Amino acid sequence: MKTNTRTSLPAIPQQPTAPGNRFGLLATQVPSPLPGSRFVPAALGKPADGQVIVYVECPLWCTQDHVKDWSQHAEDIDHWGSEDANWDTDCITRPGDRMLALDARLHSDPVAADPRLRAAHVLMDDESTQVFLTPEMADKTADDLIAMAAQLRHLAQRARQANASTGGGV
Repeated sequence: MKTNTRTSLPAIPQQPTAPGNRFGLLATQVPSPLPGSRFVPAALGKPADGQVIVYVECPLWCTQDHVKDWSQHAEDIDHWGSEDANWDTDCITRPGDRMLALDARLHSDPVAADPRLRAAHVLMDDESTQVFLTPEMADKTADDLIAMAAQLRHLAQRARQANASTGGGV
């Protein structure tokens, strides 16, 4: 004959309550952002599906509102500086032509595979193409643009001379 024996389970030990605030964390236990960063709110998920607000480490130079400009997933959050440099042409256009414009600003992609994209870098675009420049690449590009500007002035002078000699020009 089989006897049904019950043994009682040991009681779950009482969990200690951490001293501190309502979240159970002391101020010294809350992580601090890295130097040059701060914690900011960010909205994750589609508004229609309900969003979650989380806090992400954000560089001090980032001007993006990560709640208003929400991301679907945390790994989609990039950091953008304000457009610090831009140039637009003042030119003659013909039907179908588009204006030439360049914009440059600070950017970082915290989860990029390339560590140069995780670090702060300069993003330059012309409305159809984006290029990512390390600080050294941006310096070289600036030097090249300065050289091009000098060549452009030379071409403008040559155009003036050609127009003066032929009586052309506007």
